[in-house]
Amino acid sequence: CSACRSYVQKIYDYLKKVKMTPIFKDGFVYAKGEIPILLVAHMDTVFEEPPKRLFYDIYEDMIYSPTGGIGGDDRCGIYAITKILKKFKPYVLFTEDEEIGCIGAWKAIEELEKPNVKYIIEFDRRGSNDCVFYECGNDKFMNYIESFGFKTKCGTYSDISVLGSEWNIASVNLSSGYYLEHTNEEYIIFHELVNNIKRVQKMLSVYRQAPYFDYQDNYYLSRLYDSFLDSDDNWYDLSKFENFCADKKKNEYQKEKGQYIKK
Repeated sequence: CSACRSYVQKIYDYLKKVKMTPIFKDGFVYAKGEIPILLVAHMDTVFEEPPKRLFYDIYEDMIYSPTGGIGGDDRCGIYAITKILKKFKPYVLFTEDEEIGCIGAWKAIEELEKPNVKYIIEFDRRGSNDCVFYECGNDKFMNYIESFGFKTKCGTYSDISVLGSEWNIASVNLSSGYYLEHTNEEYIIFHELVNNIKRVQKMLSVYRQAPYFDYQDNYYLSRLYDSFLDSDDNWYDLSKFENFCADKKKNEYQKEKGQYIKK
């Protein structure tokens, strides 16, 4: 739609404003940076129109709208990256159509060379302190991300589920301060978003100390993940699965795999 294209054009123009050289193609906007870490966010939301009114609760530091969903998933990710680009110049990728199957991410893989980056960060997770690795089982990478104050949880799917495995680069999805995504009650706790922007800025400031983390597929995590789905890919109990993942390290899954069977 014309409104969507206008939004993409604004991101493209912003990247030029901060002295980057963006590539604008069907499905994504991409720019190489000076720091070998790739930041990712998606430009689409599940809502056809932006909210007509936004409110800010000064006591709760909360942004919300009485007129419908505000699209913090993933407008918060876009905001985070644009703020970071004022101080640092990592690689960046903004995708389209994440909500309907990571279509922009797949197009980026088809069109771009594998970026020479140490790891990938996506801003596309609810909450305040979550780090989600999906089926990437690189324990050293998990520990590295957790050292910045995040706590491992598990999620369903995002752009890095595609980008990390296809490019063989360890990837993580970080909390962006939004809650109740995909509903009209969605809201953003702004200081949580700001706090995680600062955490990622810290990662970028010490990037020389980090190695190149490769993607290590965790076969047992994949099987465990599937065991919480029915034949139509519906969750039996998502909270049970997320709590399990939060309490266990990836290298423990193999030991305990026999305890979890398909319902």
